[in-house]
Amino acid sequence: MQPVRAVVLGSRFGGMAVITWLRRLFSPNLLSITVIDQWQEMIFRPGLVHAMDQSPDRLVSSVTIALPAFWKKLRLDFIHDTIVSVDPNRRWVYTAAHDPVAYDVLFIATGSTPLWTAIAGLEFCHQGICEGYLANRTAWLNRTQPEGACVFAVGPIAGNPSWSPNIQVGCECPLLESALLWDQELRRRQLRDRVEITVISPAAQLAEDGGPVIRQRIEEMMAQRGITVVTGAQFVEVGDRHIQLQDRRIAYDRAVWIPPAGGSRWLRNSKLDDGYGWVPTDQFMQHPDWPEVYAVGDVVSHPWPKMGHSAMVQARVAVHHWAAGRQAKQRAVAPYHPNLVWALETGPGQAFFALSDVFYGGHRQIVYHGRSPFWAKQIFQRAYVARAGALPIMP
Repeated sequence: MQPVRAVVLGSRFGGMAVITWLRRLFSPNLLSITVIDQWQEMIFRPGLVHAMDQSPDRLVSSVTIALPAFWKKLRLDFIHDTIVSVDPNRRWVYTAAHDPVAYDVLFIATGSTPLWTAIAGLEFCHQGICEGYLANRTAWLNRTQPEGACVFAVGPIAGNPSWSPNIQVGCECPLLESALLWDQELRRRQLRDRVEITVISPAAQLAEDGGPVIRQRIEEMMAQRGITVVTGAQFVEVGDRHIQLQDRRIAYDRAVWIPPAGGSRWLRNSKLDDGYGWVPTDQFMQHPDWPEVYAVGDVVSHPWPKMGHSAMVQARVAVHHWAAGRQAKQRAVAPYHPNLVWALETGPGQAFFALSDVFYGGHRQIVYHGRSPFWAKQIFQRAYVARAGALPIMP
């Protein structure tokens, strides 16, 4: 009897979690797993915010996970290639350089697409923290050119207009965390009075998908640190020394960007997207038209938090939902319920923890600032990176 064929597209937070749960529930003789990705390593990107307060020497290497050992331990096949499209009728995945890959169940975890060209003038050279090479450059500039006006800007998300509730930004968390860490680092170096820090967001309020308590606390932190906040930003143009908004011009010497986010380009070559490059799913992460297709993480067509934690939780829901239809003893899984979960480091030994589902129709708002969330975040990051060659931590 041939094993069932599972194909996983992407191997960052969502993809790694999908792979782990699949192998925990199914042995290799029952389920073959093929992973397709253009990367052979994963960067624990939440750790890249420390470009603001750490040396570039080991910044990226300390959070880089080489994946071949992980794949070998879980006994799966890896195809190093670029995904071109999916034919859900034939159940084939097409890549740039390999023959079509057949699947019985498909898990899509390829994330969103950074749209660096979506704002006139915006380029990689304007710096950021979302990828290793950008974070390295930012860390080097922080060491050599710390003074002057610094802006932290997040671009809008090109979502599906029918999303409800609507969101303007994919993820502000690392941007706000970076601004707070830079403020603290400048104070440590006794340079804070020489640097203006401005945070710019298209959202009407910071932490738009949090509750009112979280928004208020974030605003208070920014005011206490002397960080200027510009919300409702409508970007017109980005220059090397200025950002032109529809209603004002902001000059700067240094910038840290989270670029605009869009749906997946390759999905538009398939029949799986919503017309905007995002994958529609129900709350079990299953495609409404193709039941053998699941999606997790940033790529899903929902205004849910676009964060690694959410992708990991969604992966558990997706795999267990699919497994429940194949294993008589497998218990049904509860549907995914979106929560904003933030752990923002604010300085040495301190972090701001926020959990809320108010934006998504719930009533929970939990806020705490202190040492406990700092150490919880440190322990999680170190354990995840250290153990990725075996099994990543599951939420």
